[in-house]
Amino acid sequence: MQDFFEITVNLARFLLGCAVILALTKYKLISKNEKWYLFYLFFIFFIEYFSYGKNILKLNIGNAFLYPVYIAGEFFTVTGIFIKKLRLKKSYFIITGILSLFFLTGDKILSQYQYNNDYSKAFSNVIIVGFAGYSLLQEIKRGAGKDDFLNVDKMIFLYFAVSIFIFMFQHQLLEFPIDYFSAFWIINNLMSCVLYSLFIKTFLQLKK
Repeated sequence: MQDFFEITVNLARFLLGCAVILALTKYKLISKNEKWYLFYLFFIFFIEYFSYGKNILKLNIGNAFLYPVYIAGEFFTVTGIFIKKLRLKKSYFIITGILSLFFLTGDKILSQYQYNNDYSKAFSNVIIVGFAGYSLLQEIKRGAGKDDFLNVDKMIFLYFAVSIFIFMFQHQLLEFPIDYFSAFWIINNLMSCVLYSLFIKTFLQLKK
């Protein structure tokens, strides 16, 4: 099970790299609002490969630093996708920016209440799912027009919805055998693979 876990991690990392390379080659074909998809990919690419690099080089930079940065950056870039897509007021960026700063520092500000980054991850995912779900409903209502990233939006909704439960119950899962714990993270990794694959497919289909 652990070997399969490592395979899915490396596969997701590889597909993410391919998606970023394709994003760079298709950059001029992507509209201004849709560039937030690229900001999300670039940020996740930086986090994933920085984490990978620090492990190889054995740098003394722990998850206590990287994890909240990942949560805050992911939240701001993904909500940015739907704020632009839904043509919401710029004040929404101010709100999500403030929330991102909270997710970045919440474990320190509320440490006396036993608040940790897993709560931030769960809360951020709930908000992302709300944005993605509302955007998909609006797309269904319109029922016309072509949205190149519609399948990506659907997968974002599913990925973050499932992730809510994984991050909420991961500590309870530690009480089970390691194979059970690994199985849940394999599901998360496989969903990441599907998401990055959909990005790749979308970029390949973009034409001048």
